[in-house]
Order: sequence, then C-alpha cells, then structure tokens
Amino acid sequence: MNALARLLIALNIALVSAHGISATIADPMPLPKQLRIEGSLPRKKVWDRLNKKQKKFAYHLMLAGLEGKKLLAHQIHRHSQRIRTFIFDSVSKKQLDKTRKLLGEEGFQEYLVYCAKFLDQAGPYASSNRKYTLKKTPINKLNQLMASLAPKWSETTKDEVLKLLTDPSYELQLYPENQEGTGLELTGGNIYEKGITGSEVKQVLDKSLKLNLNCRVTRQKSGIDCEMQTTKTQGIVGKTLQKIVAHLKNAIPWASTELQKEQLKKTIEYFETGNVEDFRAANIAWVKDGANSTVDTMMGWVEVYEDWLARVGSWETYVQVVDPEISKQAQALATHAQYFEDGMPYGTFKKTFPKNYAPPALMVYYFQERGSYRTGGYNLPNFDDIRRDVGAKNIIRLPLPGETKDPAFKEMVKEALSEYAPAAKVDALLQDRETIWKVIVVLHEIIGHGSGTYDESKFGKGVDPISTLGPLGSALEEQRADLTALVFGGDKTLVEVGIYKNLDEAKRIRNGMYDYYVYDFLRRTSGQRTFTEAHQRGHWLFIKKLLEAEAIGWASKNGSESHTLQDGVLIVNDYEKFYTVSKNLLAELQSIKANRNEKGLKELFQKYAPLDEIDSGWAQAIIKRGENLKINAGYVEQPWKITPTLQFKSLGDKTLESIAPFWHAAF
Repeated sequence: MNALARLLIALNIALVSAHGISATIADPMPLPKQLRIEGSLPRKKVWDRLNKKQKKFAYHLMLAGLEGKKLLAHQIHRHSQRIRTFIFDSVSKKQLDKTRKLLGEEGFQEYLVYCAKFLDQAGPYASSNRKYTLKKTPINKLNQLMASLAPKWSETTKDEVLKLLTDPSYELQLYPENQEGTGLELTGGNIYEKGITGSEVKQVLDKSLKLNLNCRVTRQKSGIDCEMQTTKTQGIVGKTLQKIVAHLKNAIPWASTELQKEQLKKTIEYFETGNVEDFRAANIAWVKDGANSTVDTMMGWVEVYEDWLARVGSWETYVQVVDPEISKQAQALATHAQYFEDGMPYGTFKKTFPKNYAPPALMVYYFQERGSYRTGGYNLPNFDDIRRDVGAKNIIRLPLPGETKDPAFKEMVKEALSEYAPAAKVDALLQDRETIWKVIVVLHEIIGHGSGTYDESKFGKGVDPISTLGPLGSALEEQRADLTALVFGGDKTLVEVGIYKNLDEAKRIRNGMYDYYVYDFLRRTSGQRTFTEAHQRGHWLFIKKLLEAEAIGWASKNGSESHTLQDGVLIVNDYEKFYTVSKNLLAELQSIKANRNEKGLKELFQKYAPLDEIDSGWAQAIIKRGENLKINAGYVEQPWKITPTLQFKSLGDKTLESIAPFWHAAF
C-alpha cells in the first residue's frame, strides 16, 4: 500500500479506544498465488458408511445447510449475496472462457483465487478481520464484466462492489477491534446496518436496545433497534429461513432418536418466532441426545466472535458423522472431568459434577461445514446455565480418511515446520503432529471449556460471562481452554483412557506439544498478519508471559549461537517452567472470569498482548517468511453433491478452472 493510502486509512479509521485497547489498521490480506484443491473422494468414504435412513437424514440437513450459506453471506456484508451470484454467473460453463478473455490470463487467475476465497468464507474477509483485494485484475475490465452480468445493479451498488473488491482502504475490516466500536460505520460487517456508529449503539445498549443471538441492528424511526431474523423477516433472510424450515421438516422423519426430532422441531420454532427460548430448548435436546445419533447436527446463530460486542451470533451449520470407535477415547476422558476439575489451579470457583458425570464427546467427520472459518472442534451450548444444569457436548473434528497420509499434505506441513521450528525438532513434530493436535483439541473442548464456575452475584440471571466481558472475554476463554490442554497434556489419566501407551509417551508428547505450540504461534502470525482474532490474541498473551519468564526464547532454527530476523524461531528453554507459566496464567484467567474483573482483563491484554506489536521488526519478518508457504494459502474443496437418489457425486477436477463452474452447486 502506498503512503497516501496509509495516511487516508489513519485519518478515516481511528481505532484507539479510551481504554488503551488499540488496533493498527494493516494492509488487506494478500491473495495466495495458488490454492490447494482438496479432493472430495475421502468424503465419499464417510458417506458410504451410512445406512439409507442416515443418508436420508443427512441429505435433507445438507440442503438446509446449503441455503444457510446465503444467511452467512448476508450477515458478513450487505453486498455478499449479490457478489456470490455475480461470481457464479462469471464462471459458468458458457461464460468462463469469455471472462478469461476479458480479464486477461493474469487477471483471470487472480480473480479465480479471489472467488474461491470469497465463496469459501461467504464474503470478502479472512478470519483475521482483513479483506482480500484484487490487485492484478483490471478494474475497467471488471466493471465491464459487471455491466454485462449484473445490468440491474444501481450505479451506487456497482461502485461500492468495485471498491470492496479493489480498493485497499474501503471497508477494510469486518468489525471494529475495540470495545467502544470506534469506526463501526467504516467497517463492512452487516450485523449492524451501514452507517450506525459505535457510540450510537453504546448509548442505547441494554436500555432500548436488547441484543440477542439472532439480531441485526438497524436504524428505525424509534431509534437503533434489534431486528429479529425469522421466517417473517423481509427479503433474503425470511425467504431463506422459510426454505431451511422446509428442509428441516423433511429431515424430521429420518432422525435417529426422539430427542433429535425435538431438537429440529425447536430449531424450526426458533427460526419462525425468533424466541431464543426455543433455541435453548433445541440445545438442551441436542445435549441430552448425547452420542446416540450417528449423524449429528448443529444449526443457527452460534458463536459471537464476529460481533464487536460479542453478543450477536454468526450463522453456522454442521452436519457431522460420528465415528463410534474413535469416540470411545474421548468419552472415556470425559468421565474424568471431576479429576481434572480438582486439579485445576484456580481455587474457589470449581465445579462439583454429578456422580457418573460424562459429558458427550464425539469424534466426528465434518460432512458439511457452513461457517466463515473452519474449526477443529467445538463445545456447546454457550448458555452457561444449560451447561451447569444439563451439561454440554463436545465435538472433535477428525481428519477425513487418508487426509493426513497424503504425501502432498505431509510436505506442506513439513515446509511450514522447517520455516518456524528448530531444524532438530522438525522430524519429531512431523511424526507426532496428529497426536499432539488431537490431545490439544480434546482437552481444550472437553475439559477446558467445561471447567470452572463464577460468582453469580456479579452476573445477571442467565447471562453468559464471556459475552459480558466482550471480545477480550472470548480471547480469555479460548486461551483458558488451551492452557487446560497444556497443563494436563502429560497427565497419567491420558494413559488410563488409552490416548497414550505409557507415561514415557505422555511426557514426550507433552514436551512436543509445547514445542508445537510456539511453532504454531509463529505460523499463525505469518498467515493471519495480525493478533486481533480471539484465539490468536490469547496465544499472543501467553507467548509474552512465556518470554517474560524465559521459559521460551529466540534462537536460530539451524542451531547456531546467534539468530537473525530471517532465521529466528521460538524455542522452549525449560519445559517445566513452560508448565508453571501455563498453570499460573490459567489461574489468573479463571479468576478474572469468575470475579468479572473487567478492569484487570483490559490491563492484562494491554500490557502483554498489544495489537500494534504486529508492526515490529520480528513480526513483520515472520510474516515475510510465510508469504509463499502452501499452508498459509489455505485450500478449497473440490465441489460435490448428494443426488436425490442419495449418490455421492464429485464435480470438476483439481484445478480452479475445472471446479469453478460447479461452485454454484457447492456454495
């Protein structure tokens, strides 16, 4: 970006709050030079394991999920749905060669990558809260393409879409990065109607403005208000929810259990009325169903990461196939929840679980995932009183059959490890990576998120403490769950449940987990180019604590005595000190959450996790070193569909040109 553009952004978006939680506006995310195309055949292997009834159920759920992508797109940007349709038209079989000729080969290839990223994430933004921007595609040619394929767009719409796709300073962020919402009116997210400011929202928040998961904040004659998203909502939201409801009704007869039928019925009522009590009832039925259904599902406005107030949920759909054999380990771990709770370092606010407590823990293949980013697993519901009185459910993502054995996948992982891990550790981390990642995820989701209580006198009835603490609360909670994994990653109980063979393996994997964690922080920093995303913000806090304690330090990746910005990596100096820092920070974060210490939370992140350090020499060097790593380019999946006769059908091949004409079927 040139100096003038930087100056304009600095003048137009002042994101420094009165509380010292600042955000540096960076360049847009660069488009990768090429994207990895992940073949669809491993998914077919999962599909073929299902019986006819299970396939019928999954088929109707997936039709609902396909419609839900429209809701997600609408929520991310007011023009996303228009752009989706434009993309589909521009790469159709009859149009593809015309688009290539008009844009030129270089512009066309960049455009295909942009389209793939846009469709995968349902909008123009990466998970790092920065948008992707076209640089090589001629704007005048793009304008001609829009004139040809979208002749009914108004000049204002066309101008805004062109700027969204090509102007690095226009609506650069999805949401503000501070708790005051400064610059909300200049961001692109559509949870808040364009033009509404953060100060306007703050003035009426929890007074005339009552936010809920399925809100869209709009400007009414009476003032700023919450528009409930239901089947009765005007426009694309209402029409799409009506189609989703129809598909869910078709799915009900094929559900495996009465509780699963109840979950869908209450979800339908929620979409029809907007009453969050119906969604709560759907969540309760889902939790009570436990691990009894091979095809499991979650749908609705769920996680709140993309709302600057952390109250409005993002649309998500999961259709997942449970692997009962692999799930046995996770379920065995869940039965030890009280053991882990008793070993937590945070003192007063510990849970006492009911006798024979065993929260459901499902190891699943994500058959269909509809969200703005991919997850390694999740723990729901987010309603804390349901978690307390009924329980929670843990979903852990399994790699698709053969996915991690693919030589191309292994080479991609090794390339990243070779850049950001000590050379002497690369082979061991490559060998143990899958086990390390599994242990982190299962402990994070099953034990971490399910642990701890809080001072209920400091929170309103039914209020989620994390939403109350805002975006920093999300960072706190995700890091709290990660620290649980790091503290208990070598525990003897993991041997007892069969995750490790013996205590020697437990210690080796725990130490490998610590090595992997600092490597992964560097790798994520290089890919996200910012510390703002909730999970990464928590990682950043922890890394600074480790550096302060000298549990980790900088060294040359090749083992020489000195290091440079070009070859420096973080290494673990002392594994026991690493453990101690993990345990102490876990105690500190739990205390902040339990006592609603909002001031302490802000001060902690201000001191240890400043966002503007992304501009420092070391961080920029890490980013530069990761520009061409395949792992940072990400991937898109080869399109596929399930036919009405329940047959799995792959579409296209393994190039962007071959799959682009089928995107309309997949997205």
